[in-house]
Amino acid sequence: MTLSKAHDVILLVDDDPVIRILMRKALTSSVELIIEASNGEEAIELFKRYSPDLILLDVSMDNMDGFECCSIIRALPEGDNVAIIMVTALDQPQDIQKAFDVGATDFMTKPVKWPLLSHRIQYVLKANKTIKELTKSKNKLAKAQSIAHLGSWEWDFKTESLDCSDEVYRIVGIAPHQAQMTLSYLIEVVHPEDREFVRSTVLNALQTKQPYDIEYRVLNTSGEVIIVHDVTDITFDFGEPKLNGTLHDITTRKKTEQEISYYAFYDTLTDLPNRRKFLMQLDLAIANAQRHTTKLALLFIDLDYFKKINDTLGHKAGDELLCQAAQRIKDSIRASDPLAVGERAMFNEQHIARLGGDEFTLILSDLSDFDSVAIIAQRIIDSLSKPYFIQGHKTFISASIGISFYPDDGTTADILLQHADTAMYEVKNNGKNSYQLFSHEKHQSLMARLKTEAELREAIQQGGQLELYYQPQFNSVTSQTVGYEALLRWNHPTKGILSPIDFMAVAENSGLIIEIGKWVLVEACTQAKMLQDKHIDFKRMAVNLSALQFNDENIYDYVKFAIDHTQVSPHLLELEITESAIIRNVDDAIALLIKLKDLGVKLAIDDFGTGYSSLNYLRNFPIDTLKIDKSFVDEIVTNQKDAAIARTIIQLAINLELCTIAEGVEHTEQLEILKSLGCNDIQGYLYSKALPAKKLWEK
Repeated sequence: MTLSKAHDVILLVDDDPVIRILMRKALTSSVELIIEASNGEEAIELFKRYSPDLILLDVSMDNMDGFECCSIIRALPEGDNVAIIMVTALDQPQDIQKAFDVGATDFMTKPVKWPLLSHRIQYVLKANKTIKELTKSKNKLAKAQSIAHLGSWEWDFKTESLDCSDEVYRIVGIAPHQAQMTLSYLIEVVHPEDREFVRSTVLNALQTKQPYDIEYRVLNTSGEVIIVHDVTDITFDFGEPKLNGTLHDITTRKKTEQEISYYAFYDTLTDLPNRRKFLMQLDLAIANAQRHTTKLALLFIDLDYFKKINDTLGHKAGDELLCQAAQRIKDSIRASDPLAVGERAMFNEQHIARLGGDEFTLILSDLSDFDSVAIIAQRIIDSLSKPYFIQGHKTFISASIGISFYPDDGTTADILLQHADTAMYEVKNNGKNSYQLFSHEKHQSLMARLKTEAELREAIQQGGQLELYYQPQFNSVTSQTVGYEALLRWNHPTKGILSPIDFMAVAENSGLIIEIGKWVLVEACTQAKMLQDKHIDFKRMAVNLSALQFNDENIYDYVKFAIDHTQVSPHLLELEITESAIIRNVDDAIALLIKLKDLGVKLAIDDFGTGYSSLNYLRNFPIDTLKIDKSFVDEIVTNQKDAAIARTIIQLAINLELCTIAEGVEHTEQLEILKSLGCNDIQGYLYSKALPAKKLWEK
């Protein structure tokens, strides 16, 4: 079936229905008939039925992509007569080239500029209709696919004169037929640097009667440089050869390809090379250093506190700061620096790159000593730490720089970058605002931490490896069990039972402590519920909350879920929180503690006396228990200062009507002193170490 057309027909091909709706909406006012296909196969069938005038064809589709669909349609009857515009999110020059290779008339990139779509479609439709008319009437334009910036010419090899279309005149910058177009004149307007190449190509065609396909530059009469694609073919009229050519103005296309190349290799915010370009430059620098047996340094620069700028002043301010920081880094590398210039390559900004976010890199080649690198690193740090004025605000940041050397720290780009990154994080961990050389020992430590993190993550996902041990707590006078503290253990498949000291730092630094903490709450409440159901008399199941957990916005919900899920009596759950966790934001902490108290749980301050709480804060905290840290108990018998601190804490608790628990009680003498001071409860090896759950039932 074919459609008898009295109007334009457009076929929309896209597997995204939203895009098709937007295209139809943009075109409805200017196009009378629009048909749609959701995939390449459907598009081919609709083309056979309706012979549309124009196809808007998406590149990225399942099964059959736009390139294959375009190629198949071009091979069909009437396939040469339709205008095909490829719509693509791909931005590589080779992708654009591929679109033209398979027969695309034009291309447009996503996101589509909807207000301009209708005008562009009308322009392409008009151009395509003209091609159809010229194809019917003029054999010399039979091979032309578009007259948008496309001219045609013919040369009979006998005279200087060329028979040219109006578009050829336009390309060279003169009014149509203002003067007789000759081969000499056409070569004369070619860019001087390309002129000899074009002249020799035409001469070869004259001698061999062979066509050619070339690109070159033309200087038109207004001085504008035009890039043209000149494609020729040999035809014979009554046995006489003629050279038929099409002259296509591809300036816009070339500019687009250059822009695409720019976006592929450069950061559009700072105009610095991006990660892809940087890795190419680093590979080149390594190859050069290897060839000449020299060294190079890689500096990994990370801005400190940048996230704070983004969060407080907004992303626009963050972008402005990044631009200023990039300029300061560039200004810190002077052309006079011998290591920046080198013996074989003049310095350029491609030594500096922005990897993404607030991360920058710098390659320093032809090194003679480390001192030069240190001078530049410190120069960058000093420059970046000076005040910034962003949107009327005076603000400060600093920088952490990690440095690796070729070949000492690695011989490939990936290894050098990894090691510089490792060194940079060492600076972060040691207070920021400095530089650090890569250390193999620190790298091994980092690798061990990463391995532990990966194994811990796997343990959480698979389950069965984490378990809770419970250390009983006893009344100091009656020695009766009054509670339990839930303590985490990791039953590692190869290392055996691990205590928190072996993995808790990794859990907190990686954020895994949040998932672990949720599990601990439910598991501890489950055990407390079992003890409760067995009518075992106790008054608390203590669970530690790390600072990260306590300051997590969802901690209240996690606690409530554990209580609701296990149906344990809330008063049996006691949450232990350190002073340092509470003091970060006192007002928010007090509000959260009150909400938790409203659930019915008890609250304890763990390791009391080792943190930063003031008595003023303490009187506002709705807590039930003070835990005396083991560090004050260890030498309470022999150290008067420790005894005095313990006495003060216990007396403070008595005055505030709080319970006290002493940790780490291992000797009878310690117990007797604590008992005499009025300490309510104790826990420690004197009575019991932490026990697995099954042991609780044996006691």
